[in-house]
Amino acid sequence: MGKVLDAIIAQFCYLPLIATTSVKINYLPNWLQQNLNQAYTDKYTYVFASHTQKSQQHFQEMTPAERQGLLRHLKSDYSVILINYFTTDKTLKEKIDKFINSIFYANIPVPQIIEIHMEVIEEFSNQLKLEGRSNEALLDYRLTLIDILAHLCELYRSSISR
Repeated sequence: MGKVLDAIIAQFCYLPLIATTSVKINYLPNWLQQNLNQAYTDKYTYVFASHTQKSQQHFQEMTPAERQGLLRHLKSDYSVILINYFTTDKTLKEKIDKFINSIFYANIPVPQIIEIHMEVIEEFSNQLKLEGRSNEALLDYRLTLIDILAHLCELYRSSISR
């Protein structure tokens, strides 16, 4: 019974994990591997897909056209986040996470994020003026910027502690 139990444990717990991305395969360290019986490692391999986003080119290294394209995309995503921020949109957290990951992996500077926020708020303000409505409600959207920056800080903090 002991050998069967050892075999089951080795099959599911002690084998090296392989994380795949669209660019390359990364072998994740497994501190229990040193206790493995060689017979188990030759027989079984398990592959787990990683949900980690592939690394993107840094913002500072992009061509001007690539920068403009990325900024347009980020601005569009941020507009959607702002529009839905005070609603009950169940996908908002996913949209924020996607936006944060895009910023993080492209290494967008914080002043650029603030500039995106200001441009979107300015566009909203102009639209409200055209409609003859007050733009005082837009002050509440500073919370969105604070929330985005807080999420980004958490991502930086957790990446440094690894």
